[in-house]
Amino acid sequence: MHLAGDLVRQWRGCPYGVAGFGAVHVLTDGWLRGPEGQVFGTAQKVRILRHLPAVVSGRGPSELPEYFADRARWRFVSFDEAVSNMHETYTIALAQFGTANPQARARPNLILMAGWSEERGRPECWVMDSGSEAAGPQQIMNTCAPLSPELIGRLVAMGLSGGMASFDPSRDGLRVMRAQRDLRFPHPVSGEKQPALGGFCQHTVITADGITTRIVERWPAAQAA
Repeated sequence: MHLAGDLVRQWRGCPYGVAGFGAVHVLTDGWLRGPEGQVFGTAQKVRILRHLPAVVSGRGPSELPEYFADRARWRFVSFDEAVSNMHETYTIALAQFGTANPQARARPNLILMAGWSEERGRPECWVMDSGSEAAGPQQIMNTCAPLSPELIGRLVAMGLSGGMASFDPSRDGLRVMRAQRDLRFPHPVSGEKQPALGGFCQHTVITADGITTRIVERWPAAQAA
């Protein structure tokens, strides 16, 4: 599975998740953006459901992962149960968002739920994408930024095109995040060229034993601009 050549999904805005290595690794940035790409704050983007164990993150309206995580938090007793009901939870979260924001314009969105499957004895990363409307296991690398020749060239130059066998999430995950922070991409609405991410890089790891999360690097506004 080639990091730079065989990426199945690309989107603006974190998170990205890697399942394998005895764990799920989820890397997120801290920027909060409006519908036209304006940055209006920073915040943690992972919602921790320690009892499952799982985390929820996403892109698009910031309230949507909150609605999803809140329902999963009280409704399910295991990650496997939450996964089997992911489509229903996503649909309910969309309805809640629509009710709370009746004037909101439809925006692409994505919900990521990563955790440890007791039934299958392995780490998993599942995605609901407004573009496909289907949940499925995602054991691939996803970039936050659009897949461009510049980004591919940057990843290849870093030696990150040899497949997942040689990929170290703790080391290489931050390098991928930095590459997307350093390049500029046109926003799909405003057309303004912006970094794909900013604020900070947060690394969350889910194993059979539990969940750890930490800020591995902070990016001052002047550095990300």
